[in-house]
Amino acid sequence: IINALQLNPRASWTQLSSVLDRDSTTIARRWRRLVSNGHSWVNAVAIGRTHIFGYLLIRTTQDSVADVGELLRQLSCAYLLARTEGEYEYFVGVVAADHKSLDALVCEHLAADPGILSIRSRVGVKVYRDGFSWEPGALGQAGRAQLATASTKGAAVPADPTEFRKSDGALLEALGRDGRASYARLAAICGTNETAIRRRLAQLTASQQLIFRCDVSQQAVGSPFEVIFDVAVDGSTDELGNLVSSWPEIRLLVATTGTANMLISVWLSSLAQSLVVEDRLRRIGSVRILDRRVSLYPMKRFGQLLGPSGVAEGHVPVAIWGAGDLLR
Repeated sequence: IINALQLNPRASWTQLSSVLDRDSTTIARRWRRLVSNGHSWVNAVAIGRTHIFGYLLIRTTQDSVADVGELLRQLSCAYLLARTEGEYEYFVGVVAADHKSLDALVCEHLAADPGILSIRSRVGVKVYRDGFSWEPGALGQAGRAQLATASTKGAAVPADPTEFRKSDGALLEALGRDGRASYARLAAICGTNETAIRRRLAQLTASQQLIFRCDVSQQAVGSPFEVIFDVAVDGSTDELGNLVSSWPEIRLLVATTGTANMLISVWLSSLAQSLVVEDRLRRIGSVRILDRRVSLYPMKRFGQLLGPSGVAEGHVPVAIWGAGDLLR
């Protein structure tokens, strides 16, 4: 069910029934159980097409660890957040309108917090794999093709030249919390009709202003450990990115600025597996592993707040820092 919804997050229960060869009522019931237990969710991320990603390492004072963590959990532009072992207490992925906005976020907003001692930042240059493309690969080719065909229906709708509107606020908020909310429910929330909601969603998704995603707890897929590697690539980052992006453990793979010009996050069933991943990376001649850190507490992924046990427990809408009132 999770893999099917990763391929088509808003597929109907009838569509899923034909792919999974199960009764639609049973599928709906199992999905509701996954959601209620916090092990899976569908949300929509409205970050538009113009933005940059930044990746921060934050060191705090000893007595401010928890307070800074809560600050970062509630910070809407912080779409990834994990408490880690090592020199820095937090690894944070942020999204900003441009490089000046990113500078303001780091040097003015975060640096002003007395509980933050230091911040190391780097800018994402190219994403080879992220949470949108990661999946467990449980479906066969026939089912994947069927869902892919269904998900592209209506994709030819032209992009809305006005991009996001202020009137989209209620719609984006509702879809951020529940990406599978029905058209009827969305229409009721937004005070409009289903036809208008369908048209607007088609416009936003076709223009890639709005992206739906089905995510999952690490426990649900048997990979409770996350290790983040800082890697220096002496050769082409494209060569490494294209080679490594197909590894099933890879959750995040990004070329970045800095001496460590590749950021790699892996989900593992045991910490010992990280040694296997390191060995595979080292066999690639142009790769040097400069650092690695274990995520002790994954706290947020694309707006979904996670509890200490790794399951969903709340939501903070993802918004671009410096993009104005609607998306901040």
